[in-house]
Amino acid sequence: DFNGHSPLRGYKDHNKTGEALENISHTTNLIILQDRDSPPTQLHRAHNTLSRLYLTILSSDLHHKHNIQMLDDIDSIPNQAGFRTGQQKEDQLFRLSQKVIDGFQKKKNTTAVFVDLQQAYDRVWRKGLLWKMREVGIHGRLYQWVNYFLVNRMIQTKINNRISSKLIQEEGLPQGSYDLPDVVQTEKALYADALVIWHTNKHPGISARLLNEDLDRLQNYCDKWKLKINSSKTVYSVFTKSHIVAKKNIRLSLRGTNLKKEEIPIYLGVKLDRQLALKELIQGLRGRANKRLQLVKRLASTSWGADKNTLRQLYIGYVRSLMEYNLALQSISSKTNKDLLDRVQSQAVHFISGGMRSTPTAACEIHTNIEPLGLGRDAGVMNMVERYKKSDKSP
Repeated sequence: DFNGHSPLRGYKDHNKTGEALENISHTTNLIILQDRDSPPTQLHRAHNTLSRLYLTILSSDLHHKHNIQMLDDIDSIPNQAGFRTGQQKEDQLFRLSQKVIDGFQKKKNTTAVFVDLQQAYDRVWRKGLLWKMREVGIHGRLYQWVNYFLVNRMIQTKINNRISSKLIQEEGLPQGSYDLPDVVQTEKALYADALVIWHTNKHPGISARLLNEDLDRLQNYCDKWKLKINSSKTVYSVFTKSHIVAKKNIRLSLRGTNLKKEEIPIYLGVKLDRQLALKELIQGLRGRANKRLQLVKRLASTSWGADKNTLRQLYIGYVRSLMEYNLALQSISSKTNKDLLDRVQSQAVHFISGGMRSTPTAACEIHTNIEPLGLGRDAGVMNMVERYKKSDKSP
């Protein structure tokens, strides 16, 4: 609360007058004791989303009303797709996959390092961040507001009716994103703090040498800006069609610590196998979709859930939405893998429409007005390519 006003009202008053918001630097964490297996309560959800919602409102207000050119300049930082206008989480996955496939067509292998930044937001050097803001042109009342939001933040913890003493936070951010140094001879993709760097070559040993050089540059950068790389969780993978190359281990290290090889790494929530068949991703989606479809079928046995429109809405919102995850990326998978998800939809549309097993799936999809997954994949690819061609900010 800002002198009896709401946070948004306090920000708008500050933006007009330029007066400081000292009250914004005090945070009280409310500890809510709960069983490990219990679902989050309404109070939990409200507490976890309050500050996030507040920051979203303010960033939206800033982006639409002030400093548009300055924010566009920040959006144009190369390789960073996190929290950028016109960019999505799937963009970096699609970009990495395209580079790997291009290498396959040239009979080359792609060695990728998936970097884990330990407590990335909690360890951000605030004074360094404020200096960077000035360097990219952020100044005036916006800079002053962020300065009061970050500097001399005090935190307290409350359990029941007891409250701890105040502690000044030296590092960390409530939420945000940043850029990392330019690598010289390799490529990188960055979404918020999810970083992957890679190099494509016929000989993995050459890629390893270049990656080690850029890993040293990355480590020096992190030391300078007080970030920490978790060597135990930073892994590498080799994307290749060759079984011989796949069996070899290469030497990649961070400050003398050898990186582990991961056969199926996870990047932005997607499991990537060495041939990019996406078998694990598709099988995982199919298993979860089948479980959800069983729940929908169970609801159909109730007196209020047997209506066709009701079942259709439940399927689209609860089952189909899950199978549409990274729909454009699914297009690179084999037909056999894609058929696994198509069968789930086939069961669903037959069930919703009441058709017999011999009824063609296409007829059931027309009857229920549900788009085939194959058309959705094609549309996803076309939309993504069109967006890339229209935007000059795509990484």
